[in-house]
Amino acid sequence: MRHSVTVSRGRLRVWSRDMLSILLVFAHLLAASTALGAIVATDLRLLSKLAQDRTRIAPPNEFVARIVVVALVVLYATGAAIVWQGTVERADYLANPKLQAKLALVVLLTVNAFILHRLTFPRLARGRRVARWHASDWIVIGIPVGVSNFLWMFVAFLGVARAWNGTMPFADVMAIAGVGYGVAQGAVFAILAVAASGADPVANPRAAFVRRWLASLGNLGRPLAGEDEQTSVRQQTALRYVRDDAATAAIKEAIAVASAAREAQPVRGRRPVTG
Repeated sequence: MRHSVTVSRGRLRVWSRDMLSILLVFAHLLAASTALGAIVATDLRLLSKLAQDRTRIAPPNEFVARIVVVALVVLYATGAAIVWQGTVERADYLANPKLQAKLALVVLLTVNAFILHRLTFPRLARGRRVARWHASDWIVIGIPVGVSNFLWMFVAFLGVARAWNGTMPFADVMAIAGVGYGVAQGAVFAILAVAASGADPVANPRAAFVRRWLASLGNLGRPLAGEDEQTSVRQQTALRYVRDDAATAAIKEAIAVASAAREAQPVRGRRPVTG
């Protein structure tokens, strides 16, 4: 009897430990997905603005910023719990080079988040057009944005790259991260350069095409009306308003004429008074 009770308690402890591990991983994944979703949605919104002639990049709204901050706090809490649980089960848990690289990149991501909130977002809040950015704007805005977008994606990738556990050296992981960051940073600067170029299809046909293509990508493939189409729509709308006003005026005039004619007619059955 005592043996069966001991076995049941042992199974309960194992089940509780496994369930806690699953819940921690789920919460960690949920926080990462929430933050990535908010960041991707913000990036798409910025891309959709490239169709505008005078492109301005606004900082993320307060709600999105709070989502990312809360997600980062949850990631820290659940990540620390997962690491603690791993060190309890295995003494060499922290000897994993991939995990060491991930922790180093998470620290860099946190430092970059402070830079974004302290320097980048206040600079964007000035509302200056991208075409009028100074060299300092390109550095203070472009580099932290590129670092943030890359690190969020790459750290999330390391979280699911279980095949690299204990097999991928630290230097190789960081080298891959360096190459990936270079590509991401180049893409960010290229998009900003397109935003700074003119949108006139006559003066800059290639830049205008790239801007419209990126804006369509930001709108998830929704077609964008060109300047000629927008002008035609505005002209048709104005013409419709003119026609409606003319029709209304004609109706009012007809009613007035009919009322005047009715008042001019003598009333039937009434005889004029004679002296």
